[in-house]
Amino acid sequence: MVCAHINPITLKEQSVKEHLYNVSKMSMEYGAKISLEATGKLIGILHDMGKGTKRFDSYIRYSCKHPKDKSLKGTINHSTAGAKFIYDNFYNTTDQYQKFTAQIISLAICSHHGGLIDCLDLKGMDKFTDRMNTDKDILYEEALNYFKEECFEIAQIKELFNKAMEEIKVMFIKINKIDSTAKFGRFAAGMLEKYLFSCVIDADRYDTYTFMEGKEQNSNIDRSGLWNELSDLLEIKLKGYPKKTKIDLLREEVSLSCKNFAVNSPGIYQLSVPTGGGKTLSSLRYALAHAKKFKKDRIFYIIPFTTIIDQNAKEIKDILGHEDMILEHHSNLIIDYSKDNDDDLEVYKLLTERWDSPIILTTMVQFLDTLFSGGTQGARRIHNLANSVIIFDEIQAIPIKCINMFNSAMNFLSNICNATIILCTATQPLLEKTEMPIKLSENPNIISDVHEKFEQFKRVNLVDKMVVGGYSANSLKNFILDKMDHVKSLLVILNTKNSAKGVFNELLQANQELPKEKQYIIFHLSTNMCPSHRMKILRNMRMKLGHERVICISTQLIEAGVNISFGCVLRSLAGLDNIAQAAGRCNRHGENEDYSEVYIVNIEGENVSKLVDIKAGQQCTERVLRDFKENPDMFDKDLLSQKAMERYYKYYFHERRNQMNYTLSKENSDKSMYDILSGNNEAANEFNSRNGYKSKLMLKQAFKTAGNEFQVIDQNTTGIIVPYGEGEELITLINGDCSLGQLKQYLKRSQQFSVNLFEQDKRKLEEMGAFIGLKNNTVIALRKEFYGDDVGVTFDNSPMEFCNF
Repeated sequence: MVCAHINPITLKEQSVKEHLYNVSKMSMEYGAKISLEATGKLIGILHDMGKGTKRFDSYIRYSCKHPKDKSLKGTINHSTAGAKFIYDNFYNTTDQYQKFTAQIISLAICSHHGGLIDCLDLKGMDKFTDRMNTDKDILYEEALNYFKEECFEIAQIKELFNKAMEEIKVMFIKINKIDSTAKFGRFAAGMLEKYLFSCVIDADRYDTYTFMEGKEQNSNIDRSGLWNELSDLLEIKLKGYPKKTKIDLLREEVSLSCKNFAVNSPGIYQLSVPTGGGKTLSSLRYALAHAKKFKKDRIFYIIPFTTIIDQNAKEIKDILGHEDMILEHHSNLIIDYSKDNDDDLEVYKLLTERWDSPIILTTMVQFLDTLFSGGTQGARRIHNLANSVIIFDEIQAIPIKCINMFNSAMNFLSNICNATIILCTATQPLLEKTEMPIKLSENPNIISDVHEKFEQFKRVNLVDKMVVGGYSANSLKNFILDKMDHVKSLLVILNTKNSAKGVFNELLQANQELPKEKQYIIFHLSTNMCPSHRMKILRNMRMKLGHERVICISTQLIEAGVNISFGCVLRSLAGLDNIAQAAGRCNRHGENEDYSEVYIVNIEGENVSKLVDIKAGQQCTERVLRDFKENPDMFDKDLLSQKAMERYYKYYFHERRNQMNYTLSKENSDKSMYDILSGNNEAANEFNSRNGYKSKLMLKQAFKTAGNEFQVIDQNTTGIIVPYGEGEELITLINGDCSLGQLKQYLKRSQQFSVNLFEQDKRKLEEMGAFIGLKNNTVIALRKEFYGDDVGVTFDNSPMEFCNF
């Protein structure tokens, strides 16, 4: 028997044949979700053909006996043989469908350890053909002979390939119906490659994980029964909600509209609900009813900020129970080395989150990374987006550079993968009017009378209080204290941590000089705090609000989705969408029968030069403010009206229309990521110039280059576990002796005790010796002295003196 894996505890052996059968079965199931059953099966059958050699068998056995010796790691290329077999037998043809089918299968197989390779790199070098023509170190003939003798007959492979080719033909007819332009067609072909790559990656890793753990693969959950049960639980809960105030009744109308709309066919829809309109539970009501009717596999909540995950997950779990069925995915806690490393997998890589829970709450960063980042960590999740309900909460927060790729990906997921997409926000961006528009379904609005609903929900007045030169920390402190004479609570949202610190210090000093009856409690919220920590602060804040004088200083993390209400809000100048979201934290439940005040202020010396989105938003908001002063009737005399928001997005999208294809960095700033993930036209021209003829590749995408370049935000973040509360115990447990199954559970629990660090902050803490490497440095933990109850992750011995009562 030629061995694929050896269980290090039981020493049980898994043959290459058994592994190939298991992976092909799962890959077939995943492919079948989008009618690519034969294609998925064939990729699974061939993915590890290269393991069928005596040399690989010896390597596996030696590694099992000498687990600390890594000298042979990566010396055997076993991921190319199966790809080369398809290429040699099916690629060289004039039949375009056969050629494409051969390339898409070969590419998925040869990339399944290090991530999708470039077909053409940016210099026009044909990396795909080079990989297929390599004979170095793959022992191809020996692997092929073993495969033919022990695993599958070549006639079976040929029959399966012909079926795969027919599936691909049908797929391109579907793609052409979505959008007949060549630009979208090539992008969709790239998405198809990513989907199939996801099928084999996840099947390969999951089979390896279950074998190494000695576990049976998870049996399928009765989704139909689950959706029925959860839907009933939610309906019972909603019946018990008060329906006394005007806001209560309006929220009930929104919720009922969502439930009734769920009978509509899968598609792409908009849920436009004013802030405080109860869209979290309303969209959940829609999702459960829709999943029940159309037999959906999963429900995803994609959320811009981790703070919203904290709150929404708690709210959903409190109502539905079934915590084991609900995943919160804030951070990648397993470091993904596969972008740079084509070696065989470390066992801990098998534990990367695969999104197989029925309900998943995650961030826009994690979602976009799954679709577009390199390596294999995120890619394995893509197939689980098929046949799901995907709810985007606060869709306006999508990074401008990702808009066209996002729109095209949503069109693919909806029309090819049968996903239902819901775009939720109080401030709908004009995604359907971009160069590569999102294809909304016919009659896309779940709430039909949007303008009327916004008027009914009106609870605040937005007032421009900006001054020439901006407010200093001292003058803003005076402004805040003046407003505190009229209200009991006030929220200040600023664009930078430095501005927040300056205003806080002024308020702290002033508070000591106030008469006791005028003193207040001050709270601080920061992204440097883990979810569990932030939730504790929010709970404490809610207990004080309405009973004591409260001021909260925060950056924008509080302005969307956090269910909390203040008597007054100050928002530093930003995009009108940000300001509208901030306004949703004021008089949220209509506690004040009159309109409460939300003030726009500008800050002296506030440096937003690196906050490109905020800076551009500021400029467009100022244009709307000028228009409003000239003709308030044009906006129904309300700066938060739908007409004002539509004007803002018209300015904002026009101003940034050339940034929506994701411009590459540095020396490649003349190229866009959308292009290199579709036609890769400039690379194709480079190839033509060098060789004197056009590249015959069907897929020309520079997948690896794009994946390595892709960053949702301007710099990458790394998830670390922090020693707050239970986090301290989890760090100890992870670092101790535990099985893979136990480690998987510890990592899932650690999501509540994780912080995402920007690269510059990570480097600074590394230099200070702040980290502990766990499990061969595949997981990072923070030392206790670098986490404080006041600010969370701290970089020095004198953390900012915030008081969180």
